[in-house]
Amino acid sequence: MKTLFAVSVFAIGAAAGQAYAADPIMPAPIVPGPVVDSSSVWDGFYAGLNAGYGWGEGTFHSAITGEVEGDIEGWLGGAQVGYNFANGGIVFGIEGDIQAANIVYEETLAGIGDGEAGIQSFGSVRARIGADLDTFMPYLTAGVAFGQVGYDIDTVAGPSISDEEWGWGWAAGAGVEAMVFEKASSTLSTSTSSSTTLSSTSSGLISVLMLMPTLLASA
Repeated sequence: MKTLFAVSVFAIGAAAGQAYAADPIMPAPIVPGPVVDSSSVWDGFYAGLNAGYGWGEGTFHSAITGEVEGDIEGWLGGAQVGYNFANGGIVFGIEGDIQAANIVYEETLAGIGDGEAGIQSFGSVRARIGADLDTFMPYLTAGVAFGQVGYDIDTVAGPSISDEEWGWGWAAGAGVEAMVFEKASSTLSTSTSSSTTLSSTSSGLISVLMLMPTLLASA
């Protein structure tokens, strides 16, 4: 009886071992889910150049001419740099720009000479918010503006008289940016800026239309 019990236990153990060897238990395969790319072509740093045209109204004052008001217009060109962060179809960003300019008012002053007054350079630091429409991004922008305002008078007596001064103001506008290559975009932007010099001798309100080709660092 004891021998039969021992053999029976062995037989059961061997059968169980054979069944385990013949039918190994394998873990269920893990099927990876779809990979969702949440990044945006607008994310990251960017830098570029710009060129455009500006027009508006200016008020200028000097000891020779007194206060002079006139329409100003002319060319501009410079550079911009910024950073964008896209989230949920909205693009948030900050941008700074600086331009050389010749947005001026010209007049022949009777008994004095030929005078020119206007904006010689300007820039801004602005926040931007736009809609991520894949390769297009319409946006609004607003911030702080600064500019160099001055005048130059070629007097009938011979010597030239000039002066210039920096001023501060605000800037606001809108634009649309389009991806033209894998890492390059182009922006058509319009904005309005107000600037008053520190001594309040000159002030101006200008509108600017700019074309801004840009290289994207992380597109």
